[in-house]
Amino acid sequence: MLIRVAFLMMLLCLPLFLLAKTLLIFTFLAISTFMMYASAFVLLAGFGLLVVMSFIFSFKKLWHIFQQYFSAEQRGQRQILFIENQQTNRHRLFYLQRLQLSYFKERQCKQILEKNNRVQLHALSEAIEQDLQRLKTQIPKAYFLQLQQANRRYLTQQNEQALIKLHHKISNLNRK
Repeated sequence: MLIRVAFLMMLLCLPLFLLAKTLLIFTFLAISTFMMYASAFVLLAGFGLLVVMSFIFSFKKLWHIFQQYFSAEQRGQRQILFIENQQTNRHRLFYLQRLQLSYFKERQCKQILEKNNRVQLHALSEAIEQDLQRLKTQIPKAYFLQLQQANRRYLTQQNEQALIKLHHKISNLNRK
């Protein structure tokens, strides 16, 4: 309502300015000066009223927003959202920790398996070496050296299939 009054006051000053101008044309100098001051006062009062009302309106709006923000209902809703967010974060953390544990467990199993494979390969290579030492006198020296080199090469390559085939080959030589 007061905003309308402010606008009406600003609109009212226009006819007052026109009246002051016409009075100035007809050489009514004192009256036209008074009308000019009156219309300027009305215009400034309208602007002032508009500014004051905008400040009052802004203050009321801010006051209402603060009251709503700090109300018990809003505090309760914020607490509920905070608790839900914490619970979501805990679930996410639990899932990521479970993934990390399964990754480390899988990695540990893989390391144990690789270590066991290396031990088994070394044991197989030692068995092949012992069989070769027993057969050293029964086979030609070049063939013996060839089998020994194959044993070392397959061991460094960690080729278990080739070591098994070599072991069978030496076992068959042993039977003859």
